[in-house]
Amino acid sequence: MRRTWPVALAALATVVIGGATPASGATVDQAATATAAKAVVDQAATATAAKGAASAATAAKAAVCGSSSLNGPATPPPGAVVVPAGDNSGVDLRRPNTTYYFETGTHTLAPEQYAQIVPGDGATFIGAPGAVLDGQRLNRYAFGQHATGVTIRYLTITGFVAPRDEGVVNHDSGDDWVVEHNTIRDNSGAGLMAGARNKIRGNCFKDNGQYGLNAYKAGNTITGLVVADNEFTGNNTDDWETKEPGCGCTGGMKFWAVNGADVTGNWVHANHGPGIWADTNNNDFLIENNLVEDNESLAIFYEISYNAVIRNNTIRRNAWDSGAERATKGDPFPEAAIYLSEADGEPRVPARTSKIEITGNVLENNWGGITAWANADRYCNSPASTTGDCTLIVGPTNTAQCAAPAIATNPLYTDCRWWTKNVDVHHNTFTFDPAAVDGGCPTQYCGHMALLSNWGTYPDWSPYKGDVIQKSIVRESNNSWHDNTYTGPWQFRVGDMGNHVSPGQWAGPQYAQDAGSTFDGAAPVPPAITEQDFESGTTTSPYSPWYGAELAHRTGDAHGGTGSLLMTSSQAYGSAVALDNYPGYSGVVAGTSYQVSLWYREAAATMPAVTWNVRWRDESGTVLRTDAVSLARKADWTEASGTFTAPAGATRVDWAFVWNASAAGPAFQIDDVVIRPGKPA
Repeated sequence: MRRTWPVALAALATVVIGGATPASGATVDQAATATAAKAVVDQAATATAAKGAASAATAAKAAVCGSSSLNGPATPPPGAVVVPAGDNSGVDLRRPNTTYYFETGTHTLAPEQYAQIVPGDGATFIGAPGAVLDGQRLNRYAFGQHATGVTIRYLTITGFVAPRDEGVVNHDSGDDWVVEHNTIRDNSGAGLMAGARNKIRGNCFKDNGQYGLNAYKAGNTITGLVVADNEFTGNNTDDWETKEPGCGCTGGMKFWAVNGADVTGNWVHANHGPGIWADTNNNDFLIENNLVEDNESLAIFYEISYNAVIRNNTIRRNAWDSGAERATKGDPFPEAAIYLSEADGEPRVPARTSKIEITGNVLENNWGGITAWANADRYCNSPASTTGDCTLIVGPTNTAQCAAPAIATNPLYTDCRWWTKNVDVHHNTFTFDPAAVDGGCPTQYCGHMALLSNWGTYPDWSPYKGDVIQKSIVRESNNSWHDNTYTGPWQFRVGDMGNHVSPGQWAGPQYAQDAGSTFDGAAPVPPAITEQDFESGTTTSPYSPWYGAELAHRTGDAHGGTGSLLMTSSQAYGSAVALDNYPGYSGVVAGTSYQVSLWYREAAATMPAVTWNVRWRDESGTVLRTDAVSLARKADWTEASGTFTAPAGATRVDWAFVWNASAAGPAFQIDDVVIRPGKPA
């Protein structure tokens, strides 16, 4: 969710660090500064790239925070300006294309809230082992303004007090920055902002007040962002969601309207909120080979955004706190490890994929699995939308176009909303043990996968009211789970919040999900439309004599168990028995093959030839087609069966037995009646 973003006033720029000449700081080999600095940058970038490639193969396994990878060079690079520890308020740190080497010790700025380093274009800032830039809880920002091509390495940056939704490093989202091997911790606001083509690699983002990273820039111009091999932990110490419920402003890292980002090889853990959150018109994300664990809320949240690959991540023990909070309140919404909220695979928005692809991930004992959700009332110009932006198809600033009456017809009907479409969830491993989740979680709230929406209600001019979006997300949006591996008592919510289904129902013809998947080592078995074994009591329900027949429940000499149904001719010639549950059993899916079977035998001679008429009906009860199964006289229990494809429009099925006896008295028994879906025709 987007909120207003404060920006430091330009008039306050006079309070920044720097002057015409340095008050301190020795210059080393001044003539070689530019070329030497470039060599240092290139060498470090090469090493970081090699490290990134190794991490991409194995995901983030080792801690960054506190590791030796954060130690800078013990001696200054050739040509660097040496910045001594202590008060640096008089040091000129504004020169472009200059390398600054911060010596071991604590460095401070002027004791004013807007005092900050305003780097020149192409400047490089490198810390010696133990070099700390301390805002002393006085300065808002460490590095600000709009320089491009800035590099910051090996510094510990701490004690700055940026306001909410602002950041300490790269406060104004400068482009082409490289931020590597720094410790950015114990600051207010976000530890780091990001601009276009920023490379953020190998850093420790720890215990910052709001986010570790906030990738937002006015004008929505961030492209080509790399966030690789960092550690994000303990962020949102100020607990902003408690201070401002619903602010949508917490977590390890957050992205706003970023067009192209690689988030790879990071260790994202124990943040007080979501781990990775992309919110509002992001596009073309690769979230790969990350270890995301023990975050209080969602592991990965992709919201009103487009085209992403979420691949080969290890995701475990996330959302225990947020899930338990929902359970305590009796809120049934399926809290997830991966949450897609109005997220679209959209081929009209250029990206490396036109899907939301979730593949190769290992999810273990999170509160939930994957929830794909579409709020029927959330679209451009709706009061239910938490952003003023419109879709990338209509244009973010063209919200007013999405109004009645034009929104009721295409193209605006399609283009004015994020649908949650083209979601492809495959070849993942989902493990869930409720006893291992938060000391034992209530399974009416945890262990759920979900593909659902709500009943559209407002505003009055909405063209998406009723079950329009519920039908769309389940039936019409090309959303597919398949070839996954499940362990544990997973449940599924489909269509609306109250529709809980079993793996067999989820995989059956009604929803046709998770083809090729296994549940506890076996393929799911779609449930039967009905199974009748006549073992409960002595009732003849759900059958009634239609004409010329009598019914009785019979105990003993059954095919299976002890109960069967006895049908007896009460007159000569025509007799019939039918189900009494008009318009029949629901759950039939047109075009699906169904197997019908029962066992029967003669009970009193001489059994006539019996026809079992299976009747396919539409929702109004109209018979669309009747398929016949013959029951010839048999003294011993015999199976009668048939395989039929439900006709177009069919949603229900029932049946009747009809026969002609030459006199009253002949009888037969039936038992173990089943109608079960097969494979789609």
